[in-house]
Amino acid sequence: MNKTKKAHSINGEEKVVEPLSNETEENAQNSCEDEACVNDEICENCDCVDAEIELSGLLDQEREKTANLTSMLQQLQADFDNYRKRNAKLTEEAKQKGVFDAVKALLPAFDAVHVAKKQITDENTLKGLEMVERELYNSLATLEITPIETVGKEFDANLHNAVVAESVEGVEAGQILEEYSAGFTSPNGVVRFASVKISK
Repeated sequence: MNKTKKAHSINGEEKVVEPLSNETEENAQNSCEDEACVNDEICENCDCVDAEIELSGLLDQEREKTANLTSMLQQLQADFDNYRKRNAKLTEEAKQKGVFDAVKALLPAFDAVHVAKKQITDENTLKGLEMVERELYNSLATLEITPIETVGKEFDANLHNAVVAESVEGVEAGQILEEYSAGFTSPNGVVRFASVKISK
């Protein structure tokens, strides 16, 4: 549809104004005259409102994903810490069991040296056995295995095994009089009870 040119008087002079084309006029009618929109801000008359809502929704989704991933990572970290602690405990228990088994296997040899000391009268031989005994004690100490004190101590059912009870004048009941076989303890408990004679 053709539109005629119009003359307008501007400052006393007539100016001819070109009519808007159909496309230009349509764009002018659809354009937003809100000052906020002109300033690249959100206005209620533009499609930018929908875009903002869409972006806000996407941002919320990403935040939710991030929160879920963070929660998963925290759970994995907690599970790994628990696994590490359980593994460390099992390793320590296996180590202690190995020490117990090894010490118990060596104790008969230790007892044999202890008995031999009481039967040997040769001084040089006795010194040799005492040296062997000291080395055995030192080896056990490196494994945190310590001997249980006996003679002169009060009987303790948690450490001692009384195989003989004897009445002794002037000695209170429950005192350990003699050791028959040495007992040993570790940080995790008794390796072997000491066999002793006590007063009654």
